[in-house]
Amino acid sequence: MFSGRFGIHNGVVSNTGAGRANFFVRNRPYGGAQPENEMLMRHLMAHGYDTIGFSTFADRHNALWFMSGWTEYHTPNLKRGFGSSEEVNARLLPWLKHNAKREKYFLYINYWDTHRFYIVDPSWADGFRNFPVEQPWPDEEAIRSHQDIPGLFTAQEQLFQDGISHVPLMPSTISSRKDFEHLVTGYDAAIAYSDHSVSVVLEELDRQGVLDDAVIIISADHGEAFGEHGFYGGHVCANECTHRIPLIIRWPGVSAINHSSDALLYNVDLAATLCDLLGLPIPSDWDGISFKDVIQGRSRLGRDYLVWDHAEYTVQRAVRTKTHLMIRTYDDYGYRFEPLELYDMAEDRYMTSNISSIHPEIVQLCDHHMTDWVQKQLMKPYAIADPLQKVLETRKAESGGIQ
Repeated sequence: MFSGRFGIHNGVVSNTGAGRANFFVRNRPYGGAQPENEMLMRHLMAHGYDTIGFSTFADRHNALWFMSGWTEYHTPNLKRGFGSSEEVNARLLPWLKHNAKREKYFLYINYWDTHRFYIVDPSWADGFRNFPVEQPWPDEEAIRSHQDIPGLFTAQEQLFQDGISHVPLMPSTISSRKDFEHLVTGYDAAIAYSDHSVSVVLEELDRQGVLDDAVIIISADHGEAFGEHGFYGGHVCANECTHRIPLIIRWPGVSAINHSSDALLYNVDLAATLCDLLGLPIPSDWDGISFKDVIQGRSRLGRDYLVWDHAEYTVQRAVRTKTHLMIRTYDDYGYRFEPLELYDMAEDRYMTSNISSIHPEIVQLCDHHMTDWVQKQLMKPYAIADPLQKVLETRKAESGGIQ
């Protein structure tokens, strides 16, 4: 999102190990990134915008490269993402009181409350007592079938010490529909708490008299699994629930009122779109495409498919068309993935039935899309070696597969 480039070009496809060890950017001696591939915050700063970040992301993932290019970078605490949005706001609100009326600034605020573990006050779940979880899947039968799936973030391994939950809004295991509903309500409570924290910021902007002119963008880094492929929480694979993220944009005088879109977008498109709307040049090495027309409600972005990859736990690459999702697994990390999986996302949104064997023609089409996409990325003049291959090579070496 901040590099404007796919992981296949910036080298970051995971939070750990070879998948994040070397963030790749072409530099100038003693001059930082070359303009062609610099980060969004550096690019905005180079064109007269102050860039201010409130985030513990760099600490959590040892991503010191993320701290480059900010006019101001605030680390609200040293809790590595386990702090609350209230703690972030405690540092943020004084800044807003003194700076909200400034011109030309980009303010990034990072909340972690909806990221597991859901450690908000349990009272935030009270508002959902009269709103039972209506999602019919997974039912009791599906949950029973998940009990013997091994590995992290599965029904019986929710990452609690001694297997006992220390978080009131999360069950120790997902052994029944009741446990599942407990988990979902906890997630809803965390979202409600985050919504409240956002409203506090909006109220301060309104108090300062700048809300009506402010551009508000809300997004996230990944989605959450609630039973899909037997996972409950976390982001361990390249499936739909992990890679489908929210995007809400209110841009006075630009965004269409009460408009939504089903256009196929990448998160790397956001940086290009911001530059387009601000009248700034888009760095030539960025992979994103502006979706300004989509925001304005005038058209849809002309993509027929997306390709995304994943190397946190599993190593996978996937193709998402408007109707289907194909996943190729190169390292299943001990989970129960088949080498090739295909799902009808219109009829099977929870990805319960692998239909690859009965629809070879769709597999062939998706494989063509994937091969074409990878080839185009690797042919670009600034391309690096495919980081998925580096992850696989490292894992094989660590397991004794390569001498």
